[in-house]
Amino acid sequence: MELKDKVALVTGGGRGIGRETCILLAKQGAKVAVFSDNESEGKETASYISDVVGGEAIALTGDVRSEEDINQAVQTTEESLGSIDILINNAGVMLLKPFHEMTVEEWDFVQDINIRGVYLCSRAVVPQMIEKRHGVIINLSSIWGTKGGPDRSAYIASKYACLGFSKALGEELKPYKIRVNAVCPGPVNTKMMDDFDVNKDNWLHPIDLANVIVDLCLPKSAAVTATAIEAFGYGRPVNL
Repeated sequence: MELKDKVALVTGGGRGIGRETCILLAKQGAKVAVFSDNESEGKETASYISDVVGGEAIALTGDVRSEEDINQAVQTTEESLGSIDILINNAGVMLLKPFHEMTVEEWDFVQDINIRGVYLCSRAVVPQMIEKRHGVIINLSSIWGTKGGPDRSAYIASKYACLGFSKALGEELKPYKIRVNAVCPGPVNTKMMDDFDVNKDNWLHPIDLANVIVDLCLPKSAAVTATAIEAFGYGRPVNL
């Protein structure tokens, strides 16, 4: 219970990595705000935390691309659970398409969720973290945020941006004892990857990433900030 009475906001918390992270945070004693664009998934995760884990959780529905939705989510979290100590920017999308076939709308969609959402959520919680001189922000980048690859220029660009943003913000917030790190997963067997017909042997599972994310939130990780953790397991980048 190393996070007892800490308040965590997790985007994309209704399924996959986000859901497992919410549950694991609750098992460590945190009060969890589950933010999801899918109302039923968010409520199911929050109910599981309350009914099975015995923790405290609320479900919030919204779009990480919307400043209004994010600000409302932060306000509701503060009113219901308290001031936010931990932000997990987990929500993300992948688009596989040759660059020359991609529309402007498709490019913007990926950037808006994968990096605008990270910016908006961070912007909403950082002022209160500065006031408290305490906080943890974990941003989900990707192993594709460290290398190039075919048919995923929008995704790679967004994940490189997430990685750079995490390192920059981490350096900027060091004087306020706010830690910011990125996690770069390798292939993970999540719903986002269900439509891809590939061999998933040796892929990571959502709980594997949740363990890494939550470990970075614990006091024992106080020395780790403004950097990226590659969580790769035994997998390898997949050329789908």
